[in-house]
Amino acid sequence: MAITPVASIDHQLRVAMLCRAVFPLHGFGGIERHVFHLVTHLSDLGVKLDLWTQTIPHDVPTAGEAYARLCQNPLIELHETRYDRTSPWLRPNSIIGRQFNYPIFTWQQASAVAKTAQQGQIDIVHTQGLCALGWGLVRQQQPSLRRIPQLANPHGMEEYKNVDWRKQLAYAPFRAQYSWSHRQADCAIATDACTADDLPNLLGVDPTRVAVLPSAIDVAEALGQVDEQLGNELVQRLQLADHDLVFLTVSRLERNKGYHLLLAALAELRDLLPASWRLLMVGTGKEQAALEQQAQSLGLAQHVSLLGRLSDRELHSLYEHVDLFIHPTLYEGSSLVTLEAMIHRLPVVATAAGGIPDKVISGHNGLLVPANNQRALVNALRLALDLREYWPQWGAAGAAIVRRSFDWPVVARQTLATYRELLQSRSLRGGFQ
Repeated sequence: MAITPVASIDHQLRVAMLCRAVFPLHGFGGIERHVFHLVTHLSDLGVKLDLWTQTIPHDVPTAGEAYARLCQNPLIELHETRYDRTSPWLRPNSIIGRQFNYPIFTWQQASAVAKTAQQGQIDIVHTQGLCALGWGLVRQQQPSLRRIPQLANPHGMEEYKNVDWRKQLAYAPFRAQYSWSHRQADCAIATDACTADDLPNLLGVDPTRVAVLPSAIDVAEALGQVDEQLGNELVQRLQLADHDLVFLTVSRLERNKGYHLLLAALAELRDLLPASWRLLMVGTGKEQAALEQQAQSLGLAQHVSLLGRLSDRELHSLYEHVDLFIHPTLYEGSSLVTLEAMIHRLPVVATAAGGIPDKVISGHNGLLVPANNQRALVNALRLALDLREYWPQWGAAGAAIVRRSFDWPVVARQTLATYRELLQSRSLRGGFQ
């Protein structure tokens, strides 16, 4: 069946967004939030979206601003495809479970999208993560679908960056699927300029088909989460007023986040730190017990507090009452927590991993250090302490960077411009090969 051509790129754009999960229906992770903000901000620009995702759980709360903004939006139509086909025998998102679930899910999702596309009701297909696999397979089976431009966002590509040989082996099927499927797309997205070469180097994507569209945060939403009363309660509960210096770090408590190096670095600097200092660690993970034991053995237990997971309101309120944000990760995707810290005017000490060098500029809004280098981290923290008078200036500079380049309204406009460029290219070339 031939696809009905779109008469003009000036009409209301119709985008099929393919993902496995979206906030607040399926979770609170980075990709889930990315999809939520992308589709809602595109709808603010007048784009009509068909959002294809996995089955929505029956117990999802239907109250709240986020649910209304997504599910009661007249420009967003939700479509569901069953994802979990392994329970109760396997956890659906275990490595083995995903190897069963993803190929079936993405194929069925893409097949359903293709029916809509064949009726001329889609201008652009935008895939998130491994959802590119199903669409790539369906486009091979139905070559006429290549007339519809596809953007594909592989996100952080942690499957390529994990240094544990066991995970490297386990992730081999995912790497093969990621690489093949993103080479089929008309445009593959790098979420940071400094990581754009990862797509050709790791996935084999043609460099001429790479576009930089940053991951972002919603500045208004982030700052709107700040609750002064809640912040004061946290200050009292955590006794922050009794400390001269408060560090904060936010992430999963995993080995690759580099927290073992941070604790060792702070132990080396104990003579330079004020008598009353505190490190707040927000997050959960399998390294929690090891980190608690390390803090104890280094004599830092009274200075280190592992807070577990905080709600958005708690976290954004807490950002307002700390002095320095530290992110010692060994490898990273785009790092949204760094953006969150920056919009709250915090100076940042972080490793030059993933997309962080696009956000943290040494001497301008913080300090960058090589990843997995304890000596460099010690030196950077020492320098930051020496330059503490500049922290307010660094914080203001960081907030300006976020507003200029990493706020969702800005990135949504860039995404829309990329859609139109792809459609214009199709119009001039008479379709993609």
